[in-house]
Amino acid sequence: MSELTVVLDKNQLAVSLESGGVLRMDQPGCMPEKIPLNLIRQVIVYGKPMVACDVWRAFSERNIPAVLLPSRGKGDPAYLSAALSSTAVNRFGQYRAAMDRDLSLRIGRRLIELKLSGQEAVLKEMDSAEGSGACKAWDRIGEIRKDLLRAENLDSLRGHEGAAAAIYFREWARQLPEKWGFSGRNRRPPKDPVNALLSLSYVIAGGEIRRGIQKRGLDPAVGFFHALEPERDNMVLDILEPVRPAVDLFVLGIMEKLSPRDFNTSRDGCRLSKPARRTFYQAWAVRMEMEEEGNPAIRSAIRESIREVIRFLDPDY
Repeated sequence: MSELTVVLDKNQLAVSLESGGVLRMDQPGCMPEKIPLNLIRQVIVYGKPMVACDVWRAFSERNIPAVLLPSRGKGDPAYLSAALSSTAVNRFGQYRAAMDRDLSLRIGRRLIELKLSGQEAVLKEMDSAEGSGACKAWDRIGEIRKDLLRAENLDSLRGHEGAAAAIYFREWARQLPEKWGFSGRNRRPPKDPVNALLSLSYVIAGGEIRRGIQKRGLDPAVGFFHALEPERDNMVLDILEPVRPAVDLFVLGIMEKLSPRDFNTSRDGCRLSKPARRTFYQAWAVRMEMEEEGNPAIRSAIRESIREVIRFLDPDY
């Protein structure tokens, strides 16, 4: 049976742990739901459900990551997971690499090369109408990708990545139907349905990445392309960069099952409505595992992105 993503999004929900490692979820007027912990891969929490302390301990012991999302879209998500793996070899290599400007640049360049290559593939996927003009956009991103070798430092590399992102999302704005109201990337909070889907999907992918890098003994806070910044999972963001195009393809796909009416917009931003979350998470669970022609499953993309970094840290890998 596939591992599950469990969504806890009701304020009156009480979550407890039964003997034998079974998660129990109770809410007024409903029969309790029970799920064995060994079937759970990730937990998403909205709002203020009542979760017992031994549940959090069980999640940590089994390295089941929890992503805590603000109920009204205000504030940053929080991640909870197990402590760092006792496998310290990769972590020592990670710290050395973070202090080595040339090696950090090489790692960052490889991650952004993969990201830009993925963006080209996404635009080709979007370009269903011959002569729509998207080919010019992916050609420009391809030129930037080839020019990455000229980046002499991380600031220059970030400039290349930013230029490609501007072209990429400008093409999204040009091609997406007007009803979605997408004019470019925005966040904290997202102001339209497309940005709401992108932000939510990146956050959930980040939880999966955090789980993977901690299992490998890597420190989520120490990155290469993303500079050391306090209170930020720089390594998670590094690994996410090449994964974003796979997530973007998921967003384009789920938009075919949703409409702008499935979102709530207020001064706190735009958020997916509670009834539509089921559709979203069901589709996410499938796309995490499903390989499409030319498009890896999101979980496969995450694993490959982690491996790309470890190849730099461990010469014997």
